[in-house]
Amino acid sequence: MKTAFHTGLGLLLLGAALYGCGGDSAASKQTQAAKTEPPLAVTVTPVRAQKVTRFVDVVGTLYANEEVTISSELDGRVASIGADLGDRVERGQTLARIDDAEFRFAIKQTESNLRENLAKLGLEKTPAGDFDVQQTSLVKRAKADFDDATLALKRMKVLHEKQLVAAQDYDTAETRAKMSGANYQSSIEEARASLAAAFAKEAQLDTARKKLRDTTIVAPLSGSISKRSVSAGEYVKIGTPLFVIVQDNPLKLRGMIPERFAPEVHADQEVQIRVDSFPDSAFKGKLTRISPSSDVTSRSFLVEGLVENPDRRLKPGFFAHAAVTTKVDPNALTVPQQAVISFAGVSKVFVAENNVARERIVQTAGRVGSNEVEIASGVRPGELVIISGLTRVTNGGAVKVSGPVMPRDGAPQP
Repeated sequence: MKTAFHTGLGLLLLGAALYGCGGDSAASKQTQAAKTEPPLAVTVTPVRAQKVTRFVDVVGTLYANEEVTISSELDGRVASIGADLGDRVERGQTLARIDDAEFRFAIKQTESNLRENLAKLGLEKTPAGDFDVQQTSLVKRAKADFDDATLALKRMKVLHEKQLVAAQDYDTAETRAKMSGANYQSSIEEARASLAAAFAKEAQLDTARKKLRDTTIVAPLSGSISKRSVSAGEYVKIGTPLFVIVQDNPLKLRGMIPERFAPEVHADQEVQIRVDSFPDSAFKGKLTRISPSSDVTSRSFLVEGLVENPDRRLKPGFFAHAAVTTKVDPNALTVPQQAVISFAGVSKVFVAENNVARERIVQTAGRVGSNEVEIASGVRPGELVIISGLTRVTNGGAVKVSGPVMPRDGAPQP
């Protein structure tokens, strides 16, 4: 039994030794084959440091900077229309006219009544509010008569005391003095009433003149007619909407920004606008207002900006994609988009170091231009990233740098 056991163990050890020799030989052959495999030809480009502008994207809507509904300020029939839908109008331009014959008659009648009141006072025009009625001819005549009667009474009294005149004559003088005094006081009151009436007529005249002016409907601001609600010959009442004017240069952008960007956004930042109607055009603007509160549902806050629209291509109501410039990074690292390999949320690039490919896990920070990606971490300026043959490049594999290299001042050349 002991002899058989030793014999079997020896055979087992011999087989293992022979198998081990065979395995070492296979591994050696694979290593040798790897050493003899030619390097993979690749194209590289240096990691570039360049100026990158930071943006916060905003989705919003364009509105008129100002929108005004013009209504009639009086009752009347529309005599003519001077502007229509889509017309450009300037501030003060005539939009429509209301028949003004009735209002002109009202002015003439009020002017006639005013002249009548002034004539009673001996005046040609309405005086100032602090005018003294003692200066009117009506009061002056009454006062002169009162002064004369008073003086006559004084003389008559002296004569009466000396018994040089009859008592009846003295009584007559005294009565005349009292009556002239009453007439004088009455003339003052009448002058005051006439003056108050003149002031009232002057106010009525101002109102009549304003109504006459209101028969001409003018634009309160420069803009475009977005709606016309009346036609010539139509009778309108006070408050009837006539036109809607929108101020379309500049336009107002309103959009929501996620609250996480609040520290980066402030007024006066530049805004670049794009709309679906003109996909190849960018319109410039500036952020003007930021809401002090955030919406609890969307967790975002409202911003407003003004967008220049001199050629009126943009229209209120357009859907807009906007980018708010938050800051400019002068030394952002970028690589071509084809250099970045992304899988399962992990991004990496291959760097050529001494003809060997080295894998680098990187963190991207968005697109730059049309074909570059910003790298936040994982590479250094000037390192050569591989941009071709990436499906065959392996970490630690031999590579042969060939092909063009993107020019960059100060970057090492392969």
